[in-house]
Amino acid sequence: MSADTNRRPRRVAGVYRPPVNRAPGPPPRPGPLAQLVRAANTIRAQLERTVLRADGMTWTAYDVLVLVCARRAVDTRTTAAEIGIAKATLTSVLVTLVDRGLVRRDLHEHDRRRVILRPTQAGMDLARQIQHRVDAEQARLFGGPGLPPGDSLARVLRTVAVRSQQRTAADTPPAS
Repeated sequence: MSADTNRRPRRVAGVYRPPVNRAPGPPPRPGPLAQLVRAANTIRAQLERTVLRADGMTWTAYDVLVLVCARRAVDTRTTAAEIGIAKATLTSVLVTLVDRGLVRRDLHEHDRRRVILRPTQAGMDLARQIQHRVDAEQARLFGGPGLPPGDSLARVLRTVAVRSQQRTAADTPPAS
């Protein structure tokens, strides 16, 4: 036997060689969560095109405006956390809403570092107008056969969101 036949086959670093005799597994399929997120993104884009664009609004701006109108007075930290956006994104959206006269920024009376958001009358009126159109589109989307009533669907989605937030809170390490 020569020295050449006793050697192991040479391996080249970084080259992947798939197993030869293994049957390939099924391809990955999107799960319910991925489908839910895709559906939400599709609906959001549809609403921005059909309902919000006429008023020069994005979904995020609309969401901020509705939250401010519903609360009448809310600080920026709470607004960003509740909507699920970064404070920098909220700042950008607020520049537009304030410039259009839809929202007013006031300093907190006890802590001058905090900013309180309040709706203007024009903001309240616009939020009501848009809300009617969003409700009509919602009725069209969820009113067909094969879907649970809108309230049931909203309740299920809210439960999933709360569970997600509870899990996130439980996984977050305590602040030092």
